[in-house]
Amino acid sequence: MAFLRARSAVSPGLPCRAFASASRSCDARCTRIGSSTQQSELTAKLLDTLAADATLLSASRTSTSLKTGKPVRVKFEVAEGQSNDRRAYFVSDVDDEVGLDWGSIEGDGSTAGLEIGRVVECRRSGQVSLGLILASILIAGRPRFLLLRSSGEIWPVSAHDVQFIMPASLVPSSLTEACWSPELLRAWAQSESSSGLASETTSTTPEMMEARRKVALMLRRVQRETERMCGKLRGGRFGKGLIGGAEGVWEEWALESENERTTITAVEAAEYILNPSSGVGSQSPPIQIKPNTLPAYAAHVLLMGRPDMFVSDEGDMWATGTFIVRSKAERQRIERVQRWVEAHRSNGDDGEPLRSFVDRAKAVIALSEKIHAETEGGPLRSYTNDLPSWSSTDLDMIYTLFGAVAETRSTQTSPFLSLAIAIARLITPDPEEVVDRGSITILLQKMGMILPWDSLETSKMTESNMKSLAKASISGDVKVEGEFLQGNELDHLRIDYSDQKVYVIDDATASELDDGIALERISNSEDVWVHVHVADPTRYIPPGHPLAKRASVMGSSVYLPEGNSPLFPSDVIMKELSLGASVQRDEGRQGVITFSARIDKDGKVHDTKINLGWIKKTRVVTYSSVDRALGLASVKSYRPFGDLQSFDESVKSEILPSDMEDLQKLYELAKDLRAKRYATAGLDWTWPSSSVRILNQQAPPNPNAFALLNIPSSPRLFSGSLLVDYCVSSSPATLTSATMVAEFMILAGRLAASFCSERRIPMIYRGSTAPKPVATNSTLDHWLSLRIPGMGTIDPYVMAEPGWYRSSAFVSLRPSTHWIMGFDTPGGGYVRATSPLRRFDDMLVHWQIKAALAKDHDERGKLAKGFEKEEIVTLAQRSDEGAKRAKRAGINAELFWKTQVINKHFQSPKGWPVPEKSVKEKEELVDVRGEMIARIAGVPESSAFGEWTTVVIESLGIHVAKMEHPTGKVWKMGEEVRVRLKRSEGWPNPRITLSLAE
Repeated sequence: MAFLRARSAVSPGLPCRAFASASRSCDARCTRIGSSTQQSELTAKLLDTLAADATLLSASRTSTSLKTGKPVRVKFEVAEGQSNDRRAYFVSDVDDEVGLDWGSIEGDGSTAGLEIGRVVECRRSGQVSLGLILASILIAGRPRFLLLRSSGEIWPVSAHDVQFIMPASLVPSSLTEACWSPELLRAWAQSESSSGLASETTSTTPEMMEARRKVALMLRRVQRETERMCGKLRGGRFGKGLIGGAEGVWEEWALESENERTTITAVEAAEYILNPSSGVGSQSPPIQIKPNTLPAYAAHVLLMGRPDMFVSDEGDMWATGTFIVRSKAERQRIERVQRWVEAHRSNGDDGEPLRSFVDRAKAVIALSEKIHAETEGGPLRSYTNDLPSWSSTDLDMIYTLFGAVAETRSTQTSPFLSLAIAIARLITPDPEEVVDRGSITILLQKMGMILPWDSLETSKMTESNMKSLAKASISGDVKVEGEFLQGNELDHLRIDYSDQKVYVIDDATASELDDGIALERISNSEDVWVHVHVADPTRYIPPGHPLAKRASVMGSSVYLPEGNSPLFPSDVIMKELSLGASVQRDEGRQGVITFSARIDKDGKVHDTKINLGWIKKTRVVTYSSVDRALGLASVKSYRPFGDLQSFDESVKSEILPSDMEDLQKLYELAKDLRAKRYATAGLDWTWPSSSVRILNQQAPPNPNAFALLNIPSSPRLFSGSLLVDYCVSSSPATLTSATMVAEFMILAGRLAASFCSERRIPMIYRGSTAPKPVATNSTLDHWLSLRIPGMGTIDPYVMAEPGWYRSSAFVSLRPSTHWIMGFDTPGGGYVRATSPLRRFDDMLVHWQIKAALAKDHDERGKLAKGFEKEEIVTLAQRSDEGAKRAKRAGINAELFWKTQVINKHFQSPKGWPVPEKSVKEKEELVDVRGEMIARIAGVPESSAFGEWTTVVIESLGIHVAKMEHPTGKVWKMGEEVRVRLKRSEGWPNPRITLSLAE
């Protein structure tokens, strides 16, 4: 663990995210709480109370109590061990909830709005905690906040735990700083417990305890005033049916339709309740609530407490304050199932629908297990004999089971979970069997509700995207036809590169071919022009098109072993946009955006330009074919469980002798560009990896198994077994064709960034800072010296060494350094611009560049109008959330199928049979039932369940395994240890658990 310096944490150039948009329940005449005219007596009194508390704490250093009727002095004592509250809070691992190490995609704790000194509400494991952020720290490389609670305890919490933030001025900064010390942070730095220090006896002082006492008084006052305000809100806004509080808000906002969703913010809920007579004919202006204030927080508490009506934002709830409002049909279904479960417990007649469903489910499961036992290992075939149909009440029950699987965040208790557990317990009455989300999911699969080749990641992605569409007020019903541009609006600006050979180099399975590279030699010069031609979807898709709006929520294409979800429909991509597609118009040419650089023989860039272009002579080839042609070291791969099916790469286009000179020149230029990029900064590393392919999948996965309309009306059972190919690979330490292509794409990103920065075009730039030693004797210069010359590559186990602060990549409205990529000076910055068919952010760059090019040529109208800064920020934040979801889904699905293959071999008494002739010469199979060698890739971490360390199993290409071991064990990074497989779980979150073999 390491600690970070306490500091204000506003990212450069990016404004804080607003809590709520303009209220939908107030008109333009509204006044603000706290203004000098027509204040609500209630809200003014409450806010004045909090303001007086803040003033008192700031002005009185000698005060021993805050008067709240009777003088009360809170006594703090430093106790040994951990409280029950703390144990309960940290039962759920926030990283496990989302299924991967959020450290790879979350911020560094220095997020605008989560500054040091903020009072925040945190939720996890069904527990709620109000506290003050004291500092940012690192625990096992993951950013965490030190949260001071009203009890005096300090907890390490994740940014994803934070659900609400109070005004920044609530607690004086001097009081915040007095609550901790460098000694305290050093004590934290020596601990790796995910739930915090058990004792602080050696690091506290009387002055520190006094400061904490003052903060605790403030926190308790906030809690009391919140309870009072909640009481007022519960009793407010009585109308039709005499419904008030959260119930009244839901009645007003909820939609009837099953498939439609709407959203509400805590601010809107508070305003609706506090303005019972607002609207047409009202004599007084309605009250408008400011975000982050007490009434907004009280409304937040009320809505969080009714998960049967409101579902909190699964992203950064503290930043959006947004709830999804359940439809009336969904809530009625929850109430029906609740009534059936309660009636069954009391043996009432209303429990008959549940009893009938349980009988049918048991029969289907018994049949499913019988088919599996009799046909395991055979070809996968659909089984259709004598399968029952589900009744409408059965579907309600199945929907409830799926609901428990879909809603996993422990910040809010799902109303489905307890009902699903009760139903599942009736189906599997064995008291020894644990019933949780994982076992419920397996139950659904045995019932024929989940296809054998479905990891449910597609459904999770779809569900999250639908919620995000509702949050952004975008319709989920996207019409492909209509509203497209003609495609010829700016064609008169295009430069014709039709005579140039364009190499489109990608993986053999790729379908979205975004980019190609062309080499143009210059007469009487050793310099050459390198042109990076990029597909131009913005030629047809304007920013306001439904496809563009949908893409802004998706963020990027999703790649899963069971099937991909493209950013745009495949027919749109393949018809004309993907490079190399057969084009009927424009004389067979394709429109592109071209990023060009004039490069000398030493790899130095002397001139650049960006144009709209035409290309025609595309040469679509694969990475492996280019590697073979150039005699490059290829990626080494082997199959630890045997080769189930030979895979012959379909060569998209042969490498011709006439291609060799160009490809060799491009390769040499890429080597020079990479060496210059990593000359003084930057690190690149790769872990041993593995991939999976499903070989006998019969159909796409269910697009959203959690939606009632997609739940099948009868079980879908299969005989035989699913075949999953498992391949472990390792990249060579030299430049390959894949890294050659990547180098030119990075160059294009730099050109695009410079183009925008020079013209002051609003843009989101990407950046990163250098790792910083905070608890180590090593230095950054030492790390740089360990890199492979010219490549920037470093041993990943060196990168995993503890004692370093590694900031995540960030975005900014100004060009920034991107140290990890080798750009240690801002220059023109860096953006991503070469994958517009796969990433929405790249389309944003294209729209901005095309608008600037249109202006340069005196064009007018919409095509010459780019996005304003505020629009860019909104779209970039929205797409970033979607891209994170896509990345998470891809990682989860890959790991899920790896756990399934590993578990199949682990559970087989004699080992799963390996097909004859499936083991290549000099390859060894991996026996997961015996001892294996793992390498240490993390520091020991403590949790409520014991101590564990992250390890890498190189023979399986797994680098996210957890090794359980006795406390007190210490190893060097990269050290080999002997381990045994303990569990290989796919649901609810894929994970591999090992035990130390001693």
